[in-house]
Amino acid sequence: MFIYSGCGTNTQKSEAKNEAAKENVISEELHQAHCDLLSKANEELAGINQKVRDLNDKIRTKGGKLTDAQNSALDDFSQKQASINKRMHEIKNVKQEDRENFKTTFEKDLEEIKTLIDNISKEF
Repeated sequence: MFIYSGCGTNTQKSEAKNEAAKENVISEELHQAHCDLLSKANEELAGINQKVRDLNDKIRTKGGKLTDAQNSALDDFSQKQASINKRMHEIKNVKQEDRENFKTTFEKDLEEIKTLIDNISKEF
């Protein structure tokens, strides 16, 4: 007696192919999301870096000493900038399930650093 149990094999192969296709689509979407966030970050940081150069020019032109509050604000700015730079290198390693949280936090920090440099610049 011969029992053919291969009926489920085609179904299993089909399911495996569908699962692989879904993972591929998610992988492509995640890659694109990483690229988009990195592009946005580079654009934002280019603007922030220009503001820093402008501030340095103002400080040189004005001369004099910075106040304690200005030094503190610049220290805070430097720390946030270092954190953002570090996380930029982590963007490509963010998993799908962590992507939205990472993006939200990262974009919030970019906004905070822009506000910091704008506020420091206003004082000059």
